[in-house]
Amino acid sequence: MVIEDYPEERPLPEELLELIETEAEPQVGRGNFIVYLGYAPGVGKTYSMLYDAHLLVAEGKDVVVGYAETHGRPETEALLKGLEVIPSIVVEYKGLKIKEVNYDRIIERKPQIVIIDELPHTNPPGFPEEKRYQSIQRVLKAGIDVCTAMNVQHLESLKDIVYQICGVEVKETIPDPFIKGAKEIKLIDLPPEELLKRLREGKVYVKDMAEEAIKRFFKLSNLIALRTLALRVLADQLDQTLKEYLRKRGVSGPLGLKEKILVGIYASPYASHLVRKTYGLASELGGVEWVALYVETEKAKSFTEEEKRWLREAMEVTQKLGGRVEVVKGYSVAREIIKYAKKENVTKIILGKPRREGALRSTIYKEIILQTEGIDIYLIAPKGGVKEPRVKREGIILSFLNMVKKFWSGLLPKHKFHK
Repeated sequence: MVIEDYPEERPLPEELLELIETEAEPQVGRGNFIVYLGYAPGVGKTYSMLYDAHLLVAEGKDVVVGYAETHGRPETEALLKGLEVIPSIVVEYKGLKIKEVNYDRIIERKPQIVIIDELPHTNPPGFPEEKRYQSIQRVLKAGIDVCTAMNVQHLESLKDIVYQICGVEVKETIPDPFIKGAKEIKLIDLPPEELLKRLREGKVYVKDMAEEAIKRFFKLSNLIALRTLALRVLADQLDQTLKEYLRKRGVSGPLGLKEKILVGIYASPYASHLVRKTYGLASELGGVEWVALYVETEKAKSFTEEEKRWLREAMEVTQKLGGRVEVVKGYSVAREIIKYAKKENVTKIILGKPRREGALRSTIYKEIILQTEGIDIYLIAPKGGVKEPRVKREGIILSFLNMVKKFWSGLLPKHKFHK
């Protein structure tokens, strides 16, 4: 059913605005969270945050700066004047003195709003939390509104696609559910051609660094693709707001479908990629429930440390993206997936697309496809910055020994193997 068939009319703009303002109210005792989102360094995220801070101060709001990364840009540094800045604490790490956010002082000061830049940052050893976004959660729980900034490539769900676009593996990522919990995502946009002009003029990096950056990361094609991703993230948030509005008005239709997605994971280097793709599909369907299912068989006893790491990472990514991890034991992977899917009313099953010719005729794929009537099956091709798994020498030897065993078993009289 398309939206034109809904029994009720579309909301008026002022009605939607009223809903957004209502929904924007924080939970009791918890601060609001505002994200300034960009697609690359230099689009003006920090500048926009500090500019808005002056407007809020003019309105009588109590605003402080907990941390702002100006990158030495004069026009951005000028905006710090007239704002209260919470002094950073200095931490020694690997022989370097690093300025870090003084979260305890911020909570003690308890302003209405605090600016804490560079959301994807990793805290140095000794901090109560590993990541800056986790420390920000502590500030939000203290009832303080937080404004922060990040680039779209740091979203966990986009890690694989960013690698495909730019050839860069992003190390510091933010779980998507944390960003989706924001009161507002403010897209700070700048045409890619204008950003490149700023870069060449030395307004983003110094001249030598700028030329190198253009060669490596700031290619026009990269910037266009990343900008598209940022626009999509904003569109998804607005779409979710509209769907919530329609639900509140009792509008049925596609919004009422109870979709549930299952992704089968294994000890594979492609498992985390599969999880991210599942999250993407779940988000496109309106944030439906999804689960990563691992079927533990006897093979698990012979897993290498690398295989265990692949599996562990896939489970961790699932939890970071708001999915649920389920582990069941059994002799047949296919049968356990089918049994779980039917029991839990799964509507879609996602599996890794086989890489070898003829693999689709194998038992696992054949059974799942034939015995899951009414359930959609998706096969996802492995992509992104995933290295091909190394062929194990012991596996080759074992296969050879099994082949020899079968050969000799065929030659020896059968009665010798019976009592």
